[in-house]
Amino acid sequence: TSTSTNTSTSTQTRTNTPTSTTSFAARSVVINEVAWMGTTASANDEWIELLNTTASTINLNNWTVTIDSGTPITLTGSIPANGFYLLERTTDDTTISDIAADKMYTGSALVNTGGTLTLRDPSSTVIDTANGNGGAWPAGDNSTSTNRLTMERNNPTSPETDSNWVTNNGSTINGLDAGGNPIKGTPKQPNSSLSPTATRTN
Repeated sequence: TSTSTNTSTSTQTRTNTPTSTTSFAARSVVINEVAWMGTTASANDEWIELLNTTASTINLNNWTVTIDSGTPITLTGSIPANGFYLLERTTDDTTISDIAADKMYTGSALVNTGGTLTLRDPSSTVIDTANGNGGAWPAGDNSTSTNRLTMERNNPTSPETDSNWVTNNGSTINGLDAGGNPIKGTPKQPNSSLSPTATRTN
């Protein structure tokens, strides 16, 4: 008597699926305002504001802001659709005392004679710059310690050039510095050149 035995062998093949990487368009987030001159309370109390120019929330984890060739400032959290993200050079969130910072950082001072800021996404792609051609700051005022006016982006959807920066008008302002003095800028508010009637008084 002959007996037939069937033996089957199963082989599994594993396929690696490439990890998708989100691609961000240039100026989807822009450097919108720069207080390179600090505040009345302290010239060291510098701050930077980003603006989301899209209609969607953007996750900013692992995005970076670099001042000149310094150590990149790594961002966390997200920026709402058409909303703002505030970076304060501080350890106690008092650079703008009545508005919470989205990111606090130390070091990386903005030199009053000029500099360049670079915003990169997690893949190190440059998304935007401020004063990208270097040299003196194209706007902002540091003529007196009580009249430190910020540098504001005039048109956030247009390419970054010297002519696309203006000085805060001194009347459309928002926020208080560490000493309770008015911030001569518009942190987390539309820039003065875009909302000339939206004056807030603290």
